[in-house]
Amino acid sequence: MLLAASAGPAALAGSWTVCVQDTASLLNAPIRAAVLYEFRWLMRGNTARLDFESCPADSAHVKLSIKPEPPEHLPGILGMARHGGGRIEPRLQVFYGPLVRYLGEPNNASAVGRAVARVAAHEAAHFIRQQAHHCEDGLLRAAFPAHELAARNPWPFRNLLQCRARPKEAPKPGLLADLGARRLQAPASQRSEPKSGSPPIR
Repeated sequence: MLLAASAGPAALAGSWTVCVQDTASLLNAPIRAAVLYEFRWLMRGNTARLDFESCPADSAHVKLSIKPEPPEHLPGILGMARHGGGRIEPRLQVFYGPLVRYLGEPNNASAVGRAVARVAAHEAAHFIRQQAHHCEDGLLRAAFPAHELAARNPWPFRNLLQCRARPKEAPKPGLLADLGARRLQAPASQRSEPKSGSPPIR
């Protein structure tokens, strides 16, 4: 069954500012620049922009927190959107520690920034669409291999206008890493054994 990605009574209209809170100063200037560039590309058409500075008081905004580690009961999770009161709340999280460990070595500011932006855009899309389920392809897939998160090519994260829902999927609290695909699909130069405790992305 095909579902309209941005349509339906639960979808939110208007322009949104995603206000980034990086209280632990995990993202340096080059990483921030890469995050801004990639997020803008991924969210085009969804009228959402990212802001590392203070958000205007009169703007509709979403809070995105960059945290060092996830809660203890969700080990390895890379990103999360919170649910409450029957809807997805404007509070998103990206967990930097599990993300960089999942990407492995070597990585640089551009690759890390792309990965942060892709996890953030995935969670922002859940909120903007008020859509808890994942899709079979595109930005709202339930899992991504590490090499896709870091790659220059953004095509696997294209924001499809139609979304094929994954059958019989129960809503999950966040984005999971695809550890199997990390080994099987990565170019030979990027293949590595999954580390103990490597993350999910939800």
